[in-house]
Amino acid sequence: MTDQEEAKNETEVTSPLINNKSNRFKVNFLEEEKKGSEDKQHENTVTSQNHTDSHHDRSQSTFQYKVFDTLDFAPKTAFYRRTNQDEGNARPTMAEIRAGKSRMPKEETPKVKTEVHEASSVKLGWIQGVLVRCLLNIWGVMLFIRISWVVGQAGIAAGLGVILLSAVVTTLTSISLAAICTNGEVKGGGAYYLISRSLGPEFGGAIGIVFSIANAIAVAMYIVGFTETLVAVLKDEAGFMLTSAAENDMRIWGLITLLLLFGISMAGMAWESKAQIVLLFLLIVAMINLIVGTFIGNDTKTAKGFYGLNADIAKFNLVPHFTEGENFFTVFSVFFPAATGIMAGANISGDLKDPSVSIPKGTLIAVLVSTITYCLFAVQAGSTTLLLATNNITDMSPMPTDLAEAAQCVFNGEQKECEFGLLKDYGAMAMMSGYSHIITIGIFAATLSSALASLVSAPKVFQAVCKDKLFPYIGWFGKGFGSNGEPYRAYGLALFIAAAFVCIAELNAIAPIITNFFLISYTLINYSCFEASLSNSPGWRPSYKYYNTWVSLIGSVLCAAVMFITSWWTALITVVIIYALYRYIGYKKPAVNWGSSKQALKYNTALGLIHEVSGASFHVKNFRPQFLVLTGAPSSRPRLVNFVTDISKGYGVMMCGHVIHNKYKVDHYIYENDILHANKCKAFHMPVSAPTFRAGVRSLIQNNGLGAIKANTLIIGYKHGWKEQSDELLEDYVGIIKDAFDYHYAVGILRYSNKLDVKGLREDDLTLFKEEVEEEVKETPNNLAASKEVLEPEGGKDSSPPSVIDELAEPAVESTGASAVNLVVPGETGATADVLSGNMDIEMNVINPREETPASELVFDKHRFSEGKPKGTIDVFWLSDDGGLSILIPYLLSQSSFWKNTSLRVFATGKQAVSYCRNLCDLMTHLQLL
Repeated sequence: MTDQEEAKNETEVTSPLINNKSNRFKVNFLEEEKKGSEDKQHENTVTSQNHTDSHHDRSQSTFQYKVFDTLDFAPKTAFYRRTNQDEGNARPTMAEIRAGKSRMPKEETPKVKTEVHEASSVKLGWIQGVLVRCLLNIWGVMLFIRISWVVGQAGIAAGLGVILLSAVVTTLTSISLAAICTNGEVKGGGAYYLISRSLGPEFGGAIGIVFSIANAIAVAMYIVGFTETLVAVLKDEAGFMLTSAAENDMRIWGLITLLLLFGISMAGMAWESKAQIVLLFLLIVAMINLIVGTFIGNDTKTAKGFYGLNADIAKFNLVPHFTEGENFFTVFSVFFPAATGIMAGANISGDLKDPSVSIPKGTLIAVLVSTITYCLFAVQAGSTTLLLATNNITDMSPMPTDLAEAAQCVFNGEQKECEFGLLKDYGAMAMMSGYSHIITIGIFAATLSSALASLVSAPKVFQAVCKDKLFPYIGWFGKGFGSNGEPYRAYGLALFIAAAFVCIAELNAIAPIITNFFLISYTLINYSCFEASLSNSPGWRPSYKYYNTWVSLIGSVLCAAVMFITSWWTALITVVIIYALYRYIGYKKPAVNWGSSKQALKYNTALGLIHEVSGASFHVKNFRPQFLVLTGAPSSRPRLVNFVTDISKGYGVMMCGHVIHNKYKVDHYIYENDILHANKCKAFHMPVSAPTFRAGVRSLIQNNGLGAIKANTLIIGYKHGWKEQSDELLEDYVGIIKDAFDYHYAVGILRYSNKLDVKGLREDDLTLFKEEVEEEVKETPNNLAASKEVLEPEGGKDSSPPSVIDELAEPAVESTGASAVNLVVPGETGATADVLSGNMDIEMNVINPREETPASELVFDKHRFSEGKPKGTIDVFWLSDDGGLSILIPYLLSQSSFWKNTSLRVFATGKQAVSYCRNLCDLMTHLQLL
């Protein structure tokens, strides 16, 4: 059945609802039957036959309706068929309809079925991809070799405070992470992707590099922790050593372990995830072994200070017993690295089925579960074991009655040597367990799982940085292989970095800076959420609602504070590295636009300030000239733009007015603002389409700016060849000046002694400039095509859209005032305009705004007015009623770095010249211009 037949059938079906004569849509609602035949007779009824606009024959209807008239057609399926561009004849776009174009039907090509033998990519769910990884990273070696020491130093109460404070930091970060992840699509790159898309490429790129290196070094840290335990067990249990030095054994075993983990990671995410499940199982078995051991006692345990759950021990260990040099913050700095594992799932965001759901859910559950287990084992350790023990059953049995003396290693009235207990024995948790070797297996599982997770995370994050091309010479490492796009080259780089740090074989030397690298990432994640919330951007609408703007800020401050608490000198190093990378990317200005919250916040701030300025009362002390400069396309008159920029110096508004004939589109000049920014000209390009030049300028005068931020001074070029111009053009030119005065604008007329309109020279004297331009752009091949297009546009010379003011705005000297005043800038010899007329080499890159040329290559003429900075005087011819503006503007010009070698010279004329001079001196002194 064709579309026309379907539409006809649908019309027939819905015809009882449609008034075909007036094309109105009648919405009919069936009412419930009412009691009484009289009520039924008065109901509005409809029939499918004999419809008219004013009369309806409803007698044949067996249904009762209410009828409402609308102005819309009844919707039909045929109206919405084939909206997909890949299916048949697509509907024309709005632009095509407006242009009167019709879309030709697509030729139907036979579809050939091809079989693609490609391995499907492995995507992980929230349990295997996030929860398992985060738990394995958080349940590290701290659970088995440091939690007992934390409780011994800080006591049960303060020890729980350490754990909960760490949990607060990680929970706040996880909440911010959840808000960011649920605000849109999350791709590969983990912390780098989240921060770069929120705070921009500067912070994102810096974090991406640091976080990648941190994960690679973390691999070495976990492997060193593993080999440290392995070498000790082999030596104590079997008396086996590979070399005479433990450090060398650690290096050998470490490199072997690193290669094994590297092989697992290279096998793919499926194998790596299965290995993680096995390691998690071993870790859970070790924790169950710890709980069971609480209820198993023997003389060996008693000799080392273990007495099972005991209320007296719990009461004594409830308060802190800090040793010399230790306090709450030093203990916190030792424990906190155990909590730095919440990004393990986010780091492989590209390998998750649904990152925006998996990351928040898995991360928050992992933080909750790990916090509960740490608190449980902290209470267990503090309630079962003494602070110090001698490992002598005679001293330790029965349990000492004076626990305070026992805490001083005094037993039976004698001072003893104590090497065991919570304060001394890092293996106290293994001693408390049911079987100590299972704890050793748990330590192996914890370290290897963390190392494996970091070994996978580092290349994934680095690959995302490489793909965004924020840094040179690293793109080679970002190439993906296979169906999953595995970054094998980045894996090799991570292997090299990890191997170098494994050879250090010193855990305490590696851990501090790694912790700070993670913490700076957490700081910026919290700040990203805070800034995005503060910006009130319509694009910020996360589906996770349990976050707060100010709570995210508190989380950011806490993370920054923890950085300096744990190690102030490594925190300083971290901040310096981040700042250096931030400045580098800011200097390079990569051509990316990710819609960062920083842009939204700047907009909000600027809008708020504009409202404040507009509401404030004006005072003459705050007056500054704000310019509307009739430049046409700014790239065609760079010297005019530079000259006015020297006056405004970026502290006043400068708008480049550009009047365009109606038949040309304004968006043809979309790159003009990029050209201004590339040349560090703080100005705005304001194109307007109008039938005549004067109408366009009048529109610019009335509508420029926003609130109080608008122009008060019009700068217009001198009318060259006015004697040869028609009366109509001259009337328009003079009329523009009159219009400016009518709207209370000051007017400056700028003039060069020579006509140096770059655009005009391109069009009028191609022979003179073509060789010069082509010679200059030889060094910039990307600009060569653009140069030729401007010099020889398609369709001939006249095909490029002209600017209406080509004949008007010529670079010249300027002035403003209540009436038009000409300022003349003499050269070194004092002759009028010598600097401007002599030695004026034109050096420029010819550009075409329609070409996608990098803004950094769109450069104005470098020497502006002459080969060197001008010297001499700026002469002002002042009349008694001119006021101060005609002196203020030349003064501002003389303060520019380009014109700083000039001095201001004022000429006063009139019959009473002496009194005029005195008044002028008083005025200039009052205005602090002398």
